[in-house]
Amino acid sequence: MPEETMPTPKAVRAYAAQDQKQANALAAARLLIETARDDAEIARILAARGYDAAGLAAGLSLQASAQAAFTARQTAMAAQQQASAALAGAAAAARQTYADFRATARAIFAAPADRTALGLAGNAPKDTQKFLTLARVSYTTAQAAAYQPTLTTYGYPATALTAAQATLDALSTANGVQNAAIGAARQATADRDRAVKALTDWVSQFKRIAKVALRDQPGLVKKLEL
Repeated sequence: MPEETMPTPKAVRAYAAQDQKQANALAAARLLIETARDDAEIARILAARGYDAAGLAAGLSLQASAQAAFTARQTAMAAQQQASAALAGAAAAARQTYADFRATARAIFAAPADRTALGLAGNAPKDTQKFLTLARVSYTTAQAAAYQPTLTTYGYPATALTAAQATLDALSTANGVQNAAIGAARQATADRDRAVKALTDWVSQFKRIAKVALRDQPGLVKKLEL
């Protein structure tokens, strides 16, 4: 049966312009609600339309939740980007180390049986988990009595193989950290989207009702930028 591997999660993409637009909308929502709360005349009129102090406080609570979720998502995105960069570095180091080992071992061992035992046939897998599995087999087999003495002569004593295996450990760790970071960023994005939608719905209804309530007060309408 073909070997099954878990698919690597896709990274959550960052959109600077979209994020800035959302940050501006969050700030505008807070200013809108605070203005309605702090202007005595606006507060008096809107209190009779369902937006008394408690009603406006509910809106501010939604804004605070959306702001917190937005910030948490930004933090998660930064962590994901750092994890991706660390993974790229670890992968480059591990793959280059293994490529050098394979090139050396292939030059030394021409027999098909030896190449099969050392995992030298074909190309190194692109899939991270398959690559790790193959490389670990190669380094472990290389330490066997049939291969170690010869490999030592050509620059691969036990210490070199141990160091090579350490690059695989680093890659495995970095891969796990990145997968976790992608999952956290995905969850943070979903949390942000829910919080922002709740605030957007509240603000939309508030504006519609405020426009009706303040229809005869153009100065107050302008103050709320409706």
